[in-house]
Amino acid sequence: MMISIEHKIAFLAMTKTASTSIQKALQPHCEILFRFNPGVKHISYRKYQRFVQPYLENLGYSDIETTCVIREPIDWLFSWYKYRSRDEVLNMPQSTKNISFDDFVANYLDSPEKGKGIGRPSRFIAMHKSDLRVDHIYKYENLPVYKKFLETRFDQSFTFDHMNASPTRSFSLAQDLTSRLQEYFALEYEIYETAHG
Repeated sequence: MMISIEHKIAFLAMTKTASTSIQKALQPHCEILFRFNPGVKHISYRKYQRFVQPYLENLGYSDIETTCVIREPIDWLFSWYKYRSRDEVLNMPQSTKNISFDDFVANYLDSPEKGKGIGRPSRFIAMHKSDLRVDHIYKYENLPVYKKFLETRFDQSFTFDHMNASPTRSFSLAQDLTSRLQEYFALEYEIYETAHG
């Protein structure tokens, strides 16, 4: 997460949405930086509301707007699958190097402990059991629209470098698992369909 006091905007870094690239572009223009450690870098909207926003308000900054990027939900989960197939985690329990995407999805849906650390986009973007959510949400699939929004807000040109690329894997998912995921991600799709871009 990064916050620009001057431009009155907080960027919330959802996983698997080019957040590292966006943060690299924004960091010279932000006064407050939360980065590196995943638990710090990927602060959810709920934690922002609970811990960060009161701090900003105590400093007299009550008009900070929030923004983030959301990815098509099944593609987002596939990105996690690819990320966990890299050689660096080959001998760790979360490795997906030797399992199919079908098995990964089945584990994600049926065994929450095996999906530990992944979560779901709706819980990152919205308050639990509340309509309160991030102010400006943009689709990952159309990053140029989000870039234009940021450039207008910061009055600055940005370049999003391609970083943290995951290994190439083929996408294949059984229809029954696709249907289950679409049902499970109903709120994610609702948010995604109303996002900009």
